[in-house]
Amino acid sequence: GVTLPKVVAAPAAAMLVAALAVSGVLVGPAARPAAPRSAPHALSMAAAGESFSVGVLALQGGFKEHLSAVERQAGVTGVEVRTPADLASVDALILPGGESTAQGHCIVEACMLKPLQEFAASKPVWGVCAGMILLADGLKQSEPQALVGGLHATIERNAFGRQIDSRFRSMSLQGSAAAAGVSEAAYFIRAPAVAECGEGVEVLATLPDGETAVAVRQDNLLATCFHPEISGDDSWLRFFLSTVAGRDLDEAEPHPDLTTVAPWQPLPRPDSAVDTAVKRAFAVFQQGGVIMDVVDGEQARIAEEAGAVAVMALERIPADIKRDGGVARSSDPAMIQDVMSSTSLPVMAKSRIGHFYEARLLEALGVDCIDESEVLTAADETHHIDKRDFAIPFVCGAQDLGEALRRIAEGAAMIRLKGNAGTGNVIQAVRHARDVYSQIRQLRSLRPDEVFGFAKEHRVPVELVEQVRDAGRLPVVTFAAGGLATPADVGLLMELGVDGVFVGSGIFKGENPAKRAAAMVKACAHYKDPAVVVEASTNLGKAMVGLLEHEDPASVAHLDDLGLEGRVLRTAENAIGGIDRSVAA
Repeated sequence: GVTLPKVVAAPAAAMLVAALAVSGVLVGPAARPAAPRSAPHALSMAAAGESFSVGVLALQGGFKEHLSAVERQAGVTGVEVRTPADLASVDALILPGGESTAQGHCIVEACMLKPLQEFAASKPVWGVCAGMILLADGLKQSEPQALVGGLHATIERNAFGRQIDSRFRSMSLQGSAAAAGVSEAAYFIRAPAVAECGEGVEVLATLPDGETAVAVRQDNLLATCFHPEISGDDSWLRFFLSTVAGRDLDEAEPHPDLTTVAPWQPLPRPDSAVDTAVKRAFAVFQQGGVIMDVVDGEQARIAEEAGAVAVMALERIPADIKRDGGVARSSDPAMIQDVMSSTSLPVMAKSRIGHFYEARLLEALGVDCIDESEVLTAADETHHIDKRDFAIPFVCGAQDLGEALRRIAEGAAMIRLKGNAGTGNVIQAVRHARDVYSQIRQLRSLRPDEVFGFAKEHRVPVELVEQVRDAGRLPVVTFAAGGLATPADVGLLMELGVDGVFVGSGIFKGENPAKRAAAMVKACAHYKDPAVVVEASTNLGKAMVGLLEHEDPASVAHLDDLGLEGRVLRTAENAIGGIDRSVAA
């Protein structure tokens, strides 16, 4: 971690926000309606004994985990909040962890900023990690971004460093949090910290140094840097509901089975100093987002402005790798460092399958996640990397449930359902998503003795198979990748059940890459509303030529070089169907 400033009471946050608001680059508390700092609506609801609904902003991030925690509380209903109408229906709100820049982009695109500001002016709101950033009046040493504002504090983004610095940390409780007996330890995942507290802000928890504030309260606003929701710890949620929202709570529901709550408690390895749960937790906060391939810092900035949750740094996007042929290796460290210095987003990079030394170099660079990728030329045809003792998470590709479980047993913290990268043809991504999810459904119907047979057949630990059967899903976050070319493709895969998507060639090989990138993000956040995806899909311009499943990339590259547009009939040796340039790669 880094040395952080002491928590002091100062008006610096208000001064910073005022200056940025005047310049027009920050939307924050300057535009907020004046309102008393209390939760009268919540209190009256509690006193009347009526049902109490807690919304969770569901545009991006770990909202599923918060909803699960809310539903464990008797007499409380969880609601996904994606629109102003959703927000108007709830009594309290949780702003979940995720990527604050991506969330801010989605909030603005969904016309949610003003409604959120009005809600936070009087009703209970809990900001978690990225949610704390959104609630802040100002940010320290950060590019301006859309803020809900209202919390009189200055927050430092990524204050503890990159993913490799994420930890399960202890805290020192103070004030009303100490009196309530909430948990004194939690996951800090690429976490922010409170740099300065303003008037009326109560510090609830600090790091053991006593100087770095990690949880604060201001009347109806609660903000924490950490994530109790991913360890099955409901104490901070109950503190929010009872102390901040004024809700009279019934007895807590039984504590959940830690094998079925995020980050889906891994099988114990007492001989390892690496915390697998911390690595799996990284991907939890990528959920509901788009990870974009970039080849330089400029593209990384475009991706961040479009609302991406992370970027994948590689020298050539998959379409170029297919076109050029030859051996594809991990990228030049200088290129990766350029991307890392150009964006505040998590940065991923690819290593060849089995090339553990390339992975060690990427870990030494401090990237946030390594993709052991079939897009590059495999270095070992028999062995994948043993990922368990690396300090940073890995994402790996899979075509079926058995392959996914083998990669997870090796230490993968995230699964990427394989599509045909660089083709603009989504058929393989759809096929493999359907295969994996149907196989999980079949697994849940097996008898206990048949589960053992499944584990033996697929060469995976039986305990891992039992975990999947009990949870009804893979024990890691699952994205789709390969061939996603349009916002509709994104919506299709999200509806099939993936947690998010990777998009590569389809953005920067087509016209209007910034607009196209933003459209992919919008489709991912609003896939449940086809009308929004229609709007996002309109007037995106020409996309690159797409490939049929077994088509030679060189033939399409030749057509692209000729500048042909629309549907092009094939020559005699290639005479099935046609090429539709509206399908991107």
